[in-house]
Amino acid sequence: MFKVKRTVSWFLSGTLAAATVFTAPLSGADATSPVTVAQAQSVVAVPMHVTKGVQKLVKLLPELSSRYVVYGGDVDGPGVSGVAVTFAQSAAEAESSMDDAIFDGQTGELLRLNLTPKAAAKPAYPTEKQAKTRALAFVAGLQGTGNTYQAREVYKNKDLLTVRLVRVLNNVVLDDDYDCLVSFDASGRIVWFSTFDGRLYEKVSPSSLPSPQRVISADQAVKKWQESRPLELVYLLPIHNHSDQVEAKLAYVLKNGIITQQHTGSALDAFSGKRLLPTNTRSTTMPSKTINVTGTGEKWVAQTEPQARDLLRMLFRVETEKLPLSIYEASYDDGPVLRYFIWGNFGEGVPDADKISRMSTFPEGSSNGEQHHLLVTDAKTGELLEFSTKVNNPQWSNVKTDKKRDRTEAEKLLKRLTPSGSNQIQITEDGNERYTSIVADPLVNGIPVYGINQSVENGMYTIRIDSWTGTWERVNINKPASVKYPARSQALKEQVAMTRLLQTFPLELAYIHQPDYKKGTIIWKLGYDLSFRQTRSHCFCGGEFKVDDTFYVDAITGKVIVNE
Repeated sequence: MFKVKRTVSWFLSGTLAAATVFTAPLSGADATSPVTVAQAQSVVAVPMHVTKGVQKLVKLLPELSSRYVVYGGDVDGPGVSGVAVTFAQSAAEAESSMDDAIFDGQTGELLRLNLTPKAAAKPAYPTEKQAKTRALAFVAGLQGTGNTYQAREVYKNKDLLTVRLVRVLNNVVLDDDYDCLVSFDASGRIVWFSTFDGRLYEKVSPSSLPSPQRVISADQAVKKWQESRPLELVYLLPIHNHSDQVEAKLAYVLKNGIITQQHTGSALDAFSGKRLLPTNTRSTTMPSKTINVTGTGEKWVAQTEPQARDLLRMLFRVETEKLPLSIYEASYDDGPVLRYFIWGNFGEGVPDADKISRMSTFPEGSSNGEQHHLLVTDAKTGELLEFSTKVNNPQWSNVKTDKKRDRTEAEKLLKRLTPSGSNQIQITEDGNERYTSIVADPLVNGIPVYGINQSVENGMYTIRIDSWTGTWERVNINKPASVKYPARSQALKEQVAMTRLLQTFPLELAYIHQPDYKKGTIIWKLGYDLSFRQTRSHCFCGGEFKVDDTFYVDAITGKVIVNE
């Protein structure tokens, strides 16, 4: 039988006095003395609302009262956005000080604090009880009355002792967007504070929350969770270069993500036991299908100009004899050297390196329909990595698009790109009326193969076709030179993997906020979810990944791997 995490630990409410943060006066100031922001001398004028935030912080941490306050202006992520302020020991150190904080640009509330830890010959960390008490008091001093927080856990992170605080209403925790973290250095000072999206200060009315009185039982929740089969067995490839030889990991990952929404993809409605997933997830709007491709095993290699021209003519039916050619080599992020074959007119004086980013730019006077072609290969092996075409001033066409033809052409191309013999390929179709995009990933032993940090828009093979003409717009190959795959028979049973995950992150009853960004409102759900809680803010500006590997179960050892 599995236990469900319950919110019964002791906590202190937001009405606690901020003076209880300190065990002794710091920097000559009494912990309860009315330290004002005037004592912290400002090098640059600080806006009034931020001044109030600094004043509140100085009252909580009197050691900052002798510092010079340096206004740094707006900061925009990653993870937190607001107004930066630096606390310098002197005016001369205004530019070099590493002690800083970020305040909300509208309200002046503290969002993040980062002070330089002090080394101690004899560490004097607070006890667990002291750390919880002081962290709760610090947060109470920041937010005033109204919000109740509970000290959830205390853990060591490198040289810092960190306390996680969670928001509680109706004896039920709110989702981890409302958490905050407070850290102590070896001398016992508070040196770090962070909150997710500033929700620490958000007022939540108990009347807006569903009552927890009629939820399904903990045992029912566990049974429903297991019946939903939330795990998927996959091969995970490490971040790799095209020429690498890599070993795949056999892993059970959580379907539909972990940190990209306010709950994990496995969360259940606490009343019905059904999944809380929104209806417009990518898996429902863009379902995949599996096809069998009989590969020819052809090797597509180009290291010289004649080979490059032949490759384009034979594989993509593109003739380049009449177009000028530039060849450029470069490497990025310590990866392999890439060779770029660039065909077309770019105008006078355009460096070869700039032509890559100016594929869609044609010089003045270029005729409609004029083309640029780009072929990218591994400079060492000549292996084909990418091909793309751009057309000058493409004209609207009245010709009906032919998606069926596009799919047929994509499958023909896959046959010529894949290894010899039978290949199972998982296909997802994207695109729009003008373009057809085919995202293709192999299945090995019936198991999908995904790369870590592989975006949903890209597969091991990505094919984009102009649906007006049936010509190739872009073809990208992103697979390592060779992969060693563990046998499927080595994997633990799915039930065992679910058991290991529940042992690590027991289901927990939680209030989960679901924002409606168009209306600017929040709908609250009551759900059972895995009790994993994030430790840092995450930026999703780079797009969605195919697999969320924030945590997963090693399918061979059964160990739960956490990568946050």
